[in-house]
Amino acid sequence: MSLVEQRNRFLSFAFAAADILIETDGKGRVTYAAGAVAALGEPQLTGTGEDLAKRFDRTSRPIFQATMHRLKPGRRLGPVRIAVGGRECRLSGWMLGEDDRIRWSLSYEAMHAPDELDPQAFERCAERAIEKARSAGVNMAMSVLRIDAGDALDRLIGDARAAAVYQSVAASCTLAVGDDGVARQVDEERTALIHDRNVDLENLRTEVKASLADAGLPDAEVVIESVADAPSIEPGIAIQAFLYAINEAAQSDKALDIVSLQEVAEGMMRENERRMTELRTTIAGRVIEPHAQPVVELETGKVHHYELLLRLPDGKPVQDSVGFAESTGLIYEIDFAMTEIAAAFLREDYDRPALAVNLSGKSLTNMAWGKRFLALLSDLKIDRSRLSFELTETATVSNIKAANAVIQKIRERGHQVCLDDFGAGSAGFHYLRDFPADVVKIDGSYIKQFEHSKRDATLLKGMINICRSLGAATVAEMIETEAQATTLKGFGVTYGQGYYFGKPVPLSSLKDPKKNASRAA
Repeated sequence: MSLVEQRNRFLSFAFAAADILIETDGKGRVTYAAGAVAALGEPQLTGTGEDLAKRFDRTSRPIFQATMHRLKPGRRLGPVRIAVGGRECRLSGWMLGEDDRIRWSLSYEAMHAPDELDPQAFERCAERAIEKARSAGVNMAMSVLRIDAGDALDRLIGDARAAAVYQSVAASCTLAVGDDGVARQVDEERTALIHDRNVDLENLRTEVKASLADAGLPDAEVVIESVADAPSIEPGIAIQAFLYAINEAAQSDKALDIVSLQEVAEGMMRENERRMTELRTTIAGRVIEPHAQPVVELETGKVHHYELLLRLPDGKPVQDSVGFAESTGLIYEIDFAMTEIAAAFLREDYDRPALAVNLSGKSLTNMAWGKRFLALLSDLKIDRSRLSFELTETATVSNIKAANAVIQKIRERGHQVCLDDFGAGSAGFHYLRDFPADVVKIDGSYIKQFEHSKRDATLLKGMINICRSLGAATVAEMIETEAQATTLKGFGVTYGQGYYFGKPVPLSSLKDPKKNASRAA
């Protein structure tokens, strides 16, 4: 076989397994690139000595750098999960050893933001990993890797070298747990790991110890404590108990063990059962006191509608209860009950103010709930323009197609849909692309900061202009002063909400339309 034929064969094999092939020198500067390189953004990647790390999302660069530093001749590393432009992909590296070149393969997998951007990503991914492993009959374990150097690394070796150590540890842990495991740094000393029980933890300990020695800390200790997964415990509870037990062990200097983990898990399950019973009873018996906060037209100062807010007896806020309800499935009952309450309020008198009801993304992706909810809307005998819905971001939408199908049917029935908390967490620009909304509510963090931060003001104006170009009205929440309201009106914001216009009041107090307040911007 000729050299050309051999080359073509190897290239065919390579592209069958990857979307992009990249060659760099030992410092990560690109010397060659082939394949779907356009996916890495503009300008097109070529062999011009560009730093490859700059093409990866900021949260993925430490993993790439650490992986590169750990490559040795004749050894393949990866795949590791990274992100490029919000797209999740797998990266593998190989060093032949005959030169200083490193060959990389990059394969795209899914259109999701990288996990590092979501503070709850570890818990969610770990729960999925355990569920998947249990269904496949794979024995899993939960471990904590702890570094004991006698003091904080930044104080011992400086910020830059400490950051390099953390990057190396992160890469070692990510590679050790593999594609079916999950790793997350808990704090400066500890990293939590969810992994196959057969993972070579001693090799991981040796690698991390070598990284510490290379950084000038040869006497630093590396300890890994593990507990086996307990199939009798629900995956979500097991992960919560694991993280809780890690913190308890750190504070008490006790070793992590399966007994303490099970005790914590059993306590959590008992508490969850108590809270579920209490919340379900409250919802089913309508022992709730819905409140409503005005949303005002900035141009006229008139109340456009009220956002309906769930409150427990005596007006007690339920932020924690809503998060708990989403994790246990009770959110379906809450969203349905609040819609029924809003419909009853509007049905009793045609002259009552319009309402907006919050719907969790988790509800929208549940097919059974969606069918029941749409049936409820079909039977409503109200002016549908006076009942709108806000898609909240407290639960990340996992199935965009399913959620969008319900949203479209809600709009077809004559109800407007608002995207809540735009600009916060994962409620980014892809929401505008995936969900054609009538109204967009901009996250209050931008409203709080725009007067003091030129950067936030620029971002705020950009979001307003994008929404306007898409034909969507905008709501600015958390407005507290007349100056804020006036400036936001000048920016082109349609509606305002916040204590300047009015605090939440009991829904029952709005039965008389003459009591509806208004306040000009």
